[in-house]
Amino acid sequence: MRRNTTTWGMIAASGALVLTLAACGDDSPEVEEPETTSAEDTGSDEGAETEGTDEGTDTGEETEAADGGEQTEGGDTGGEAAAGEEIDPADFVAQLKSPGMENMTTFTMNMDMQVEGQAVTMAGKADLSGDAPAMDITMEMPGMGNIHMIMVDGSAYIAMPGLTEEGQFIQMPLEEVMGEDAEEFTNQVDMTSQWDEWEAGAQTVTFVGPEDVDGETLNKYELLLDTTAIETEDMAGMPSELTYNVWLDDQNFMRQVTFDLAGAETVMKMEGWGEPVDITAPTNVMEMPGGMPTSP
Repeated sequence: MRRNTTTWGMIAASGALVLTLAACGDDSPEVEEPETTSAEDTGSDEGAETEGTDEGTDTGEETEAADGGEQTEGGDTGGEAAAGEEIDPADFVAQLKSPGMENMTTFTMNMDMQVEGQAVTMAGKADLSGDAPAMDITMEMPGMGNIHMIMVDGSAYIAMPGLTEEGQFIQMPLEEVMGEDAEEFTNQVDMTSQWDEWEAGAQTVTFVGPEDVDGETLNKYELLLDTTAIETEDMAGMPSELTYNVWLDDQNFMRQVTFDLAGAETVMKMEGWGEPVDITAPTNVMEMPGGMPTSP
């Protein structure tokens, strides 16, 4: 299976899936679909406990877990950058990948996106280690309440006010909901694809310095992206420039990303990299409501 898109796209697609189902309800309110998403976590540093690996990287880094709270300034790829210093985009991407993808197939995430004074939030966990991604997420969207979606084994299970009975899910194959986009949806799992796009389009990467994030010291970087330099469909409709703020822990796991796109301020936080997650299909599944389409 070719995996050439991004985790961000997968999350955005999950929002689109929910909105598709919501539109099928008689009394479902109109909600404008967010163009992109992010997440916010609890600030725990459990994800930092996963030991990073240097295999397959040529960064020359010596990341040391700090017993006394000491932080390796600016990460290690490309040397010890000083606050305000620019670093090579290729070195930054190598730094992002340095923990090893085998330690990035599972994680938990939280998102907070503010759109015109309204909040769209998401919390969940993902397991990308198999042939198809598995996710268990809860979203809260204006006018729609709490929406619970589980994606596992090629099916989507949805619990949504106004669509399902309390405590019940409906089940739909992803291909029936998303049509020809289903394969693309299940391919949107490789975070290194996002980073490769950053390397291709980065105008500058600047080490801002260490910052306190939810009581933990993380290293902040600012990435100015030229989207016109990236020849992928992911960039369609994007502004010509986009700024990402990225925070890494002392093992170079990405822990927080923020950006502002079309007035939507987005914060995404991740933790628990490489730790086991339990994602299973629910057993409390009801029959499909009458009038629900079987294809887009």
